[in-house]
Amino acid sequence: MLPKERKVPFAIIVFLFLTIFAPRSSAQLNNSTSGQSKTGEASTVAVFAGCYQLALGHWWPWSFGGDTKYVTPPNDIDLLPERGTEGFEKEGFVIRAILATTSRTSGRGGPSYWQVKSESQIDLIWNDGFTGVTLQLEKHGDELRGWAHPHFDGPTFVPRIARVTARRITCGAAQ
Repeated sequence: MLPKERKVPFAIIVFLFLTIFAPRSSAQLNNSTSGQSKTGEASTVAVFAGCYQLALGHWWPWSFGGDTKYVTPPNDIDLLPERGTEGFEKEGFVIRAILATTSRTSGRGGPSYWQVKSESQIDLIWNDGFTGVTLQLEKHGDELRGWAHPHFDGPTFVPRIARVTARRITCGAAQ
């Protein structure tokens, strides 16, 4: 007589799969770069620190309508080389909006920070815990170019992106 075959519950199989193949959390990713020397980080931060004018393209595949204000960064920003001390800003270096003297829209304010990803890449993040936008940028001369990725606390079925360019400007000369 053969022994009875035991069936493993489907939930256990799914749990094991997710445990083994789940993406690393942002805390784990940040710890992986903690071995980087403080001097190396400081020099990389200094390369990116300064004032920029942001140009956000059209959202693709379609716009957000009335919710656009939640995913639009300020037009002019200052990337400060100092670490944030409050709330979400503790995740990286401080971003400050530069108040424009013209009638252009100012974009979202609130908690914002930037993170160095490599010697040529940074992320700029605006996040209030419910909505926000992440700009993933790469250095090209005095410009940073990349993509804007909105995020919401609810599910999004169709991801949207927009082209973004950050042009370096003289601090105090925002137009």
